[in-house]
Amino acid sequence: MQKKYLLITVALLLTCLTNAQAYLNINWENKNSSILQDSENNLYGLFSNHYVEYVNSEFSNQAFIYETHHMKAKINKKTDDSIDKIFISKINVSEIMDIKAKVLKKDTVHIYNFSEMKKLRTSESSENYDYYKIPNINEKDIVEMMYTVKKDFNFNGNKLIEESFPIISSKFILIENEFKSNIKIYNSKNSNIKDTIINNKRGKYVEFKNIKPTTNEQYATPVANKIKIAYQCYINDDDFSQNEYWTNLVKNVEELFFPKSTNQKAVDLLKEIKYNSVKIPHNEIIIANAIDEYVKNNFIISGEENPNLNDINYIFKNKISNDFSIIQVYTNLLKEAKVNYEVAISCNRYFHKFDPDFFDPNQLREFVIYLPDFEKYISPNRIEYRISEAPDDLIGNYGIFIDKDLEYYFSEITLSDENFSQIKKNIQISIPKSLKKLKIQESRSFSGYWAIMNRNYIYLSETEKTDFLVDYFTINGLDNKKVTKYSIENYDFSNNKDNAPLVINSTILTTDLIEKNSSLISLKIGKVIGAQSNLFDENNRINPIEINFPNEYEYKIAVNIPKGYEVFDYQELNRSNEYISVDGNLSAKFKSVAKVKDDQLEITIYEYYKQLRYDKARYEEFRKVINTAAKFYESSLVLKKS
Repeated sequence: MQKKYLLITVALLLTCLTNAQAYLNINWENKNSSILQDSENNLYGLFSNHYVEYVNSEFSNQAFIYETHHMKAKINKKTDDSIDKIFISKINVSEIMDIKAKVLKKDTVHIYNFSEMKKLRTSESSENYDYYKIPNINEKDIVEMMYTVKKDFNFNGNKLIEESFPIISSKFILIENEFKSNIKIYNSKNSNIKDTIINNKRGKYVEFKNIKPTTNEQYATPVANKIKIAYQCYINDDDFSQNEYWTNLVKNVEELFFPKSTNQKAVDLLKEIKYNSVKIPHNEIIIANAIDEYVKNNFIISGEENPNLNDINYIFKNKISNDFSIIQVYTNLLKEAKVNYEVAISCNRYFHKFDPDFFDPNQLREFVIYLPDFEKYISPNRIEYRISEAPDDLIGNYGIFIDKDLEYYFSEITLSDENFSQIKKNIQISIPKSLKKLKIQESRSFSGYWAIMNRNYIYLSETEKTDFLVDYFTINGLDNKKVTKYSIENYDFSNNKDNAPLVINSTILTTDLIEKNSSLISLKIGKVIGAQSNLFDENNRINPIEINFPNEYEYKIAVNIPKGYEVFDYQELNRSNEYISVDGNLSAKFKSVAKVKDDQLEITIYEYYKQLRYDKARYEEFRKVINTAAKFYESSLVLKKS
């Protein structure tokens, strides 16, 4: 079954059109408008209103939905062609009912009705999206547009209220008619749900004022932080509780996740896996690893729209599946192997924050298998993962966990090992007699998510020694770099099972990091650790602080001092900043220590971030740690003749 079968829907096809929406006949204002506020944004929204109406047919027990978006905005700057385009998603849309636009210029008004807009449909339109280009739009123009689509009945939906530009006012209006509804507001503290009557139709609405544009910041999840509305609409007599929605979900996935009987092909395949891959004695984790390794190496996940890819017999016979139904392969094999497992359903935390208190199928996007006895995860549709931690875009998000008894609970998806992800570098720097270049010998290792990510780069490159990879895995950002030696170890995905580090050894020659001037030699020593993120340009933090994943770095740098030279001053290489959490533990730190020993300058760097999220109120403390690393990257070292 496809993911959509997990979404509780009522597929009701409409045979005749009834109950046309009176409010859709919105009258355009004929007078010009102006926005007094100055804005640096390309667009400045006067309003952006969303209407959703649930409608019962008068001639049958069928139901459907009308959705309308009505927006008006001023064009301050026309920086690209997208600013004068209207795009309409056609996903789950049965018909585009109407689309029109109006352009208000200084002295004229141009109105484009439905038939005219159809002619403006562009070649960019596709099966899932329609694009319409409004002609002759210039700076200072005010554009108003409205479109309406019809959809088959679905009990739930959501709307993003926040945009990439500021909006003075926005309304969300849900027309219930004979239905009942639940609405939940996300990421807005100043808006309330109110009852309303529109054209004698019962509904609810929420109004938002002075909506700021989405702010893209480092160490954040800005899309998931957008102001959003989620809603449920159901028949009067149903009146489901949220617990009942979750319980219904569990019933719907029972056979997929916990088959009552094992498919015979799975029985045969498990014997093959045991015979070829598993030594006796074995335990559950060894068997589970063997299953995961076999499936990842022998089954293909296809994006093709083929109903056979949901059929378990077809999948086992042909060893091909879609990205959801592949989970059936695992659940059948794990059941036959008597491995204790649970299934967790969640979503990418960069796009959605999972909410256990409000059932929304849109947050049921990712499926992983949890082995509670070992606190490890299987990621069925992610070829780069092996049994270890959950995918990094799921950690920190909540999910629903379902066990073999069909009991369910909600829990945050967490790391079992906070030291899972590390980068270690051992760097030896010497200066040949010419004093015009550096010879840098480096051994770098990646573990945890760093290793998973980089092994995937290698997999996608099809060979471990492409020009891109050689450049990527040696000191980047250099114009003049000659790689004289390069080797890579443990690059196969199977190494992710035991978190064996991915190791790259290299030797490079470069003239970019050294400058000889009279009796002095200047080295751009900070550059050898690679480019660093910085937060120098951020002032007022908008988004909560959230990093990709907890991680740590350990760098050991040794500079061989040329004969006849000495280190002039290396104190600026000693840097330190830290972030202490409320429980008194060090949760983020950067520290570099430099010392001269015999004819070497030794630099040791420790940097780590133990938490996934940091207190926005203490943003300056977090920023100092990040920027200390960035400042080290800019450090130089001076050698002078002794």
